[in-house]
Amino acid sequence: MQPILISVVGTTASGKSGLGIDLAEHFGGEVVSADSRQVYRGLDLGTGKVTAEECRGVPHHLLDIIDPGTPFSVAEYQPMAYEAIDGILSRGKLPFLVGGTGLYARAVTSGYRLVDVLPDEDFRREMEARPRAELVAAIAAYGVNASDPQISIRRLVRILEKLRAGAPAENECHPRYTTLQLGLTWDREVLYDRIEKRLDMRIRAGMIDEVKGLLDRGVSPEFLDRLGLEYRYTARYVQGEYAAYEDYRTQLLTEIRRFAKRQQTWFRRDSDIIWLDSGGDYTAQAITLVHAFIHRFTQDGTQPTHEETII
Repeated sequence: MQPILISVVGTTASGKSGLGIDLAEHFGGEVVSADSRQVYRGLDLGTGKVTAEECRGVPHHLLDIIDPGTPFSVAEYQPMAYEAIDGILSRGKLPFLVGGTGLYARAVTSGYRLVDVLPDEDFRREMEARPRAELVAAIAAYGVNASDPQISIRRLVRILEKLRAGAPAENECHPRYTTLQLGLTWDREVLYDRIEKRLDMRIRAGMIDEVKGLLDRGVSPEFLDRLGLEYRYTARYVQGEYAAYEDYRTQLLTEIRRFAKRQQTWFRRDSDIIWLDSGGDYTAQAITLVHAFIHRFTQDGTQPTHEETII
């Protein structure tokens, strides 16, 4: 019988971190972060990392575990997440996997058997500069179809990196847990408004100074560029690449909104995710779903079906 896990995923600025805390507090559980950037110490405002006050005493795992500038991948994250989840279960607590890095969450919920192909940074830089069509054609030469326009350039490069090393393009799945996956997002206009308000709040709270401090401590602009949008464009602003603050803010806001749209598309492909009604009391809905899931599982040891968990 597999142990159970609750996963909470969603787009940026959706409120998934707060929902995860609400659920963990209600059920006496603990949270395991599924965020590829919140593992870094000192990357707080740009990642939307929850504060100690916001955690309300709910234990959080896999936050602030490595120093900026240190490479970190899903292959390193997955065993750490397994260890944290198993530790929570050993204490008789309910684990909540919470975060917006879809690959990190799915590596745990689907139980990817990850192939240890080390990243080749020189190869990646060379490939990322090439046109999408060229990458797709190179992958097709291995008999793999990667023509879906929703696949990011970075993902295409990683697929090609694995194929040239003799590894399969996709990972085998061997789930360790019976998982209830909950998703949270909003209608596009509402989400865009939430993104804008959150960005302005982060900037007022000192996100630009956070990036200045990282650069001053020797974190390279190249590393910040790979960390994602907030760090990429803020570092460029700090280094004087924008004529005015509004130019920086406008581009960053536009790119975050585009990213959220891509996130929605990526998560929607997973038919196992139950999407909460953000227009209603989604916390109460999530609590009901988790209760039903726990009851169904503990009654006969079988995994609830999607239909059975809809109440």
